[in-house]
Order: sequence, then C-alpha cells, then structure tokens
Amino acid sequence: MMARITRLCSTALAAVLLLNGSIVNAQQEDDEIDTSLEPRPAVMAARASSALLLDVTRAGGQLVAVGQRGNILRSQDGKTWQQAPVPVDTTLTRVRFADAQHGWAVGYDAAVLATEDGGQSWQQLHYDARWARPYYDIHFTDSQNGLVAGANGTLLATHDAGQSWAQVESDAFEEGPNLYNLIVLGDGSLLIVGERGFLARSFDAGQTWQRLNSPYSGPLFGALPINQKGLLIFGLRGNVFYAENIDQCQILTTEIRQAQLDAELDPEQANTLSALRDVPGWRAMDNESTESLYGGTVGANGQITLVGGNGHVMQVSLSNQQVTRLPITPANNMNAGVMLDHDLVVAGTNGVQRIALTP
Repeated sequence: MMARITRLCSTALAAVLLLNGSIVNAQQEDDEIDTSLEPRPAVMAARASSALLLDVTRAGGQLVAVGQRGNILRSQDGKTWQQAPVPVDTTLTRVRFADAQHGWAVGYDAAVLATEDGGQSWQQLHYDARWARPYYDIHFTDSQNGLVAGANGTLLATHDAGQSWAQVESDAFEEGPNLYNLIVLGDGSLLIVGERGFLARSFDAGQTWQRLNSPYSGPLFGALPINQKGLLIFGLRGNVFYAENIDQCQILTTEIRQAQLDAELDPEQANTLSALRDVPGWRAMDNESTESLYGGTVGANGQITLVGGNGHVMQVSLSNQQVTRLPITPANNMNAGVMLDHDLVVAGTNGVQRIALTP
C-alpha cells in the first residue's frame, strides 16, 4: 500500500516550503503503483487569482504567477489575470522565464513544467509523486542545459531540455539542506541559498560548487544580485545581509564548518549562532522588524524591495545599512514581488495584488 501525506500551511511561505512529508513503500513493484499518484490537470477556477500564490515574475511585457493546486496565471497589468491550462494540480513554488516566450515552473511532487508560448500552455517535463517532495527553483543557462534545486540538498541537471535529469554530485550538499533560491550573480556565476544559512557558488554553470561561510545560521529564503559583484541575502526573522563583493566572502573550509558544528552542541554558544554578524565580507542590515522575508526585487532605479509575513514590504538602503518598512495596507503574507512601473505586484496568501508604492 502506498500513501502520501502532504501538509500545506497557507499562512507563510516557510510553512509551505518546510511542512511536507511522505510515506512511500520503496519496494512496491511497478505494476502495483497506485494510479491516483499520476498527475491530474489543474482545475480551471474562477477565483484562482485569489488563491495562495508563491511566485510572480516577468515574461517580456506580461507577468506570470504560480501557486497552489497547479495554478498558473498571466496578466498584462497586474490587476486582471487569466488562468492557463496546466497538466498538474500540485503546488508550484517558482516560475522563471529566459525571454518573453520560454519559461519553466517547478513545485511539489518533483514537478517541472515548460512553456514556449509565454505561459499560454505548459508541457510536463518531470513528475514523481512517489518522491513527493518539492523543487524550489529552476534555472536554464540555454535551451538545453538547466538545473533544479529542491528539498534535502537535491540539485539536478539536464542537458537535453529537461527530457532527463541527473543528480549533481558535490560535497557542498552532503548535509542535505533544503535549497530555496538559485540565482545568477552579476558576474555570471551561480549562487544557491537554503536552510541553516546555506550558501554555495558555482563558476561553471552548476557542474561544481563551493560553499561560502554564511553570516546567518537560520533559513535563507532568498537572494538578490546587486550590480556586478554584490549580493543581498534574506530570510527568517527579518535577517538581511549584504556583500559588496562576493569574491571577498570567506570560503567555508572543513575546519570552519567543524567548528560551527561543535559550537551548535555547546549551550553557551548556541544562542549566538543565529546571527554570525562578524563573518568576513558581509554586513548585517539594521531591521527593527522580525517578520520573515520571503522574496525581493530590484527596481529599474536600483531600489531594493523585500516582501514577507503579515503585509511587510521593506525597502533596503545599502548606504545606510537599513531595512525600513513601507506603510502598505494589506496584512496578508507576501511570498514574492516584482515591480511594474512604480507599483509592486505581489504574490501571497490572498493571491496577486498590485500595490502603489508612490502617491
């Protein structure tokens, strides 16, 4: 008998990301597989734009958002949204576009989807309900070569446009952290952030990885490239850190990591591990709020905006090393945001909303 237990909490992205489990009989023969675990198309729903959404991004001149029950939505203005037909009804966590037409989405049950028409239609590239856990991010360097990052240190690579995937083998992922965000830095290198302050960088399109010493030991939910070498990372309890030059950040050696692991077992040091603010290369941003931050965007004018729990929309000043809350009315959790003109379009527990940031 095969059973799958999935617990989703719509009150915060962290709960959606972390509270997922599965019970799978790995010895079951192929001819005994429960057909109910095969993917089902997402239901076309009139209120899909008001349901839980986890990500929103640009696709040329339009916006695309993804979320609960396989919902994928498109909009030209951030106000009116159209739902697209999707071949799976599992929760989708991330959507990325290389240009106006070519994009990908990933989510729970190892779902990987692709579109070649700007999100009007989607093709299933991968799905495995028996694995049950989620992918959290995806990046394609070109039409053939891509990476997906997910739960338990999972990093997979494809070299045939997603028709097949293979595990990327690296000591960097041996502790099995959830890998939440995979981004391209200004110099073209790749960076992954994840739980327990995980930071890793690749200079060869994801073939090999090198861990960085992190200024924070709690979950890092997101990262933003700043100019050519800069990097902003953010996560649980409003923690935000900035590296002006990623090349000057300390490599996490075996000796440093062992010292950190030893310190975790020492009650006298345990309380100081959540904010390691003296790590070389990093500056802690001053933030009076302790609401967790789940997503962020950099506007055309360079303004950095972060979104998080309980309606918190924050602006970051690198020069003043401060994170300041904006007086935004919606009190729902916000999981991702993107700028549209002078407004912010957010995806969250109340779906998608367009919020004016200036009078």
